Amino acid sequence: MTSYSAVKRQPKTSATSRSISQFQVTLEHVLGFTSISSSVVSQNHSTIAYASGCTVILYDRSTQKQDFVVNTTRKTIKSLSISPDGRYLATGESGHDPKVRIWDLAGDRNSCIELGDHQFSIDHVCFSPKINYLVSIGSSHDGYIYVWNWQHKKKLTSNKCLCSIHRIAFAADGSYFVTVGIRHVKFWYFTAKSLLDAVPLRGHDAILGELKNNIFTDVVCGRGNCTGSTYTSTANGLIFQFDEHRKLRANRNLQKKTNCLEISDSYLVVGCVKGVIYILSVQTLESVMSVPLPHCLGVDTGLITSINQMTHSQQPNISFPDTIAVCLDEDKSLLTCFYNDHSFYIWDIKNERSIEKRVSHLYHSGCGWGIETYAWTSASPSIFRPLTFITCSSDNTVRFWSLNHDETDSNFTSSQAANRVGRELMKIVYLEEDYSKLCDSPRTQERSESSPKSGGRCIKMSPDGLSLAIGDLIGNIRIFDIQTFKQIQLIEAHESEVLSVDYGQSSDMNVTFLASCSRDRLLHIFDASRDYQLVTTLVDHSGIVTAVRFTFSSIASNLQLISCSADKSLIIRSISKNENGKYQFLRSHNIFEKQTFHDLTVDHSHELIYTACQDRMIRVYNTQSGKRVRIGKGSIGDDNGYLTKIDIDASGRYLATSSTNKYVYLWDTKTSECVASLCGHGDIVTDLKFSHDGRHLYTTAGDSCIFVWNIEELGVAPSSCRLTSSAIEEHRLQSSSPQSLLATPEPGLPQLGTELPDSQIFSSSDKMIFLQDDESAFFNEDNHTTSAEKVNSFFTTNYDHEEPTVNTAVDGKVSKHKLERQNSVSFRFRLQSQDTAESDTLSIPINTIQEDVLVATSTIDDMGTKVVPPRSPTNPQTCDNELESKGHLCSSTTLLNKITGNTTSSASLSHSYVPSYATSATSSTSQICEVPEEFPNPGHLATSLEKQQYPQSTDDLRTCTLNGNDHNLTEIKLQRSLSIPEPLINEPNDPIINDDRMFTVNHLANDLHKSLDELENLYGSVTQSSDIKDTVLKQYIKQIYFDLHTRITNDQQHEKNEQC
Repeated sequence: MTSYSAVKRQPKTSATSRSISQFQVTLEHVLGFTSISSSVVSQNHSTIAYASGCTVILYDRSTQKQDFVVNTTRKTIKSLSISPDGRYLATGESGHDPKVRIWDLAGDRNSCIELGDHQFSIDHVCFSPKINYLVSIGSSHDGYIYVWNWQHKKKLTSNKCLCSIHRIAFAADGSYFVTVGIRHVKFWYFTAKSLLDAVPLRGHDAILGELKNNIFTDVVCGRGNCTGSTYTSTANGLIFQFDEHRKLRANRNLQKKTNCLEISDSYLVVGCVKGVIYILSVQTLESVMSVPLPHCLGVDTGLITSINQMTHSQQPNISFPDTIAVCLDEDKSLLTCFYNDHSFYIWDIKNERSIEKRVSHLYHSGCGWGIETYAWTSASPSIFRPLTFITCSSDNTVRFWSLNHDETDSNFTSSQAANRVGRELMKIVYLEEDYSKLCDSPRTQERSESSPKSGGRCIKMSPDGLSLAIGDLIGNIRIFDIQTFKQIQLIEAHESEVLSVDYGQSSDMNVTFLASCSRDRLLHIFDASRDYQLVTTLVDHSGIVTAVRFTFSSIASNLQLISCSADKSLIIRSISKNENGKYQFLRSHNIFEKQTFHDLTVDHSHELIYTACQDRMIRVYNTQSGKRVRIGKGSIGDDNGYLTKIDIDASGRYLATSSTNKYVYLWDTKTSECVASLCGHGDIVTDLKFSHDGRHLYTTAGDSCIFVWNIEELGVAPSSCRLTSSAIEEHRLQSSSPQSLLATPEPGLPQLGTELPDSQIFSSSDKMIFLQDDESAFFNEDNHTTSAEKVNSFFTTNYDHEEPTVNTAVDGKVSKHKLERQNSVSFRFRLQSQDTAESDTLSIPINTIQEDVLVATSTIDDMGTKVVPPRSPTNPQTCDNELESKGHLCSSTTLLNKITGNTTSSASLSHSYVPSYATSATSSTSQICEVPEEFPNPGHLATSLEKQQYPQSTDDLRTCTLNGNDHNLTEIKLQRSLSIPEPLINEPNDPIINDDRMFTVNHLANDLHKSLDELENLYGSVTQSSDIKDTVLKQYIKQIYFDLHTRITNDQQHEKNEQC
């Protein structure tokens, strides 16, 4: 077991090392591997070495335990080799200035010998039998073969090879080695004298004649009685045997594509496609025994109780993964086989007639996207007792893992004994029936850029622990029954990948919400307690919505919804229920920064919001006041990169952040110290979660691997260091009333975890602070802003939030993805918004009775039908009279009803489809738009005036709806000109706008907007109060809004009359 702390990392500055504490974090387990060929798998006696990103796993076949060697340079391992005596490990890596590294497995694994001179990637490394030499081969772009005296760090000889090399093998006496590739079988000879004389490496082709036109996939050299023989395999199933003079002695056609070879004194093992493995005699190449097939693709692991069920599926067209590497231990009669669906088996071949499986492991084969931890309680089903966490991946699977950290759990032993597939894998749920995503191609893990995305993107367990929500990469939300593992809902929610989902539960309103956000800039809220009916759609953000979370406010005793976006805004909303029984999502705080928010988490006291920002800073906000109370760095060193994910443990003491530099950082929120800096993944860490007991940290990345870190040493921190609720209670008494906030004042702003008096942490001032371009956006950090450097194609594809959300057209044609998402909630919402925006005046029929509208789920067949609302001429004077005679504003549900034309469908949906600032359910001034029945109507308020808090997209509209008391449809004209325009920006070349009086106009317009904001905040502070003074004040504010509307309407009517 290998330990890591930030002390062992070589810091660039002394200041960095001083800020790292001495806590040890242990890498306990790795679920997954990135080895895709025999070049990245090696063995010695009972130890098997394979790669997992930047980490080499040393797997003991006898004890089934893992040990680790981590490449702290964070360069992916592309090749490896264990020396014949088992003491040394050589690795080749990819990336800029790759190195060959030799590790002493019996010594200090934090140091190694480095050998350079290669470029791009090192695809093969191999020790000589006497361990004195090491051969390294670069990629096809590099093309060099080097022979090293690695102990003296000296390059002895080299040569250029222009073809792509697939494998290398040393002869038993070490006098030559053989390389194979595309139409390439070459013997390379060298002697000790030639090495001393610096003679170029000599290579001679094998004598093949017409058989040379083959793709050679692997090579091994004979041992024992077959010393001097060389065996190669080809892609079309041929096995060749050469003698020491490079002449072909024998061949056999297996009639199956072969991928890999392994040899012992007696056997030649051949790994083929579709899971087939032959064991041949090294003397005659005749078949000796046949290894059973592995599991079929799409196997239901929860039902497997015998080996026969793994290979015999009930599906008509079954397929099996390809064999990519084999390792044979003839002394213990154990055969280890790796397959291209990222699984490996250990077979016991002692009995040739009855080969048995010793152990197997099935891992994710695609990018890991989401982790959800599970805490078993007395109310949970007994079957979930061993469940530790759940993951989703782009390989179209959701996997349930049980690591059983407590080995004394008897329930675990009994439950896992029945699972013949893997000890740590409880269940695999397949999102699609297309199992092709489970397998990598034979030579590369890279998938075609033109292939559509698929698989799960985010995951969340319901509060009762009985449902699992999964947002996928094409915009759907899938709901699974956790007891039956069956999909019970398929909601076509978004036009693009779902970036975040979260459940929120309110006992006061007796409701459970599910919120989702996406690259399409929309948030959808569903009622999980009512068969996932759509409650509303929020368009408060003008950029990609990166994260959404629910939290419960203990001060206001209500549920809150928090979201952050690439538009650099963080919005906090309060959820309530109005007199008509409709849910309202009232914006209480709009927080703007100069950096993009990539993720957020809420501590378990529900008082603080921790955000991961683009500038590598952690910003902390209070959920009640919306004020930024703390700030600190989220990464160590000068490496460029973004923070991508953030999580906080159950105690509130430790934070975990992940960065695009492949590091994971652990922070002490009390001391602001980085207690550990972790690396090992080969790609960007896409998600991380603390276990519920605080003893483990789980991370997953784009390399498909899951790392389990033991942080138990951090969990034994004294209780005095943990966050308590006493200070929080004091802060509640001094928190200010809700208000819009752009940023907190920079002077005196504490760093993360700094202790300050309550008066300093929460200011009672309601003054708004605007960050100017020349002001610092954060405290105690670099003067320059981190550049948006694209780490790699994975980052550009999945984390570049500045890119367009959906490719709607290619070469003037509508994309296939766009056509496939026409039934999504987001698509129909945008369609309605675009239709409404085509003209300045619209005729909208209003139904005074709110009806439930159904969401586009898998049971809906007619949601593609669009009903255009009828338009009829309306006298402006009549419209004014109706505005004065009708009392309340209706919800947006009726408008959605008319758009979808669906009022009888049996699926689930609810009211939505109007921009947030145009509906009574999403605007922060929406409560003004609905006058309670118990109060007199002060002038029949007809519309809500609300300014945009930030630039909106072209789809944004300002609308006004009427709700009559006669329960009939009422048709009115709406004009976008009713809203107050934004201040104009002076253009130097515009003679009209560039007027001396324009400055005055802009100044007055800004004052007007600020005054309306202050009035809005004041209304929000008194709207929930039952005090008679607050009630009178609330009615007075309503009258002010009505007067403003009347004045604007009269001016517009007067202008129309003059034009007529």
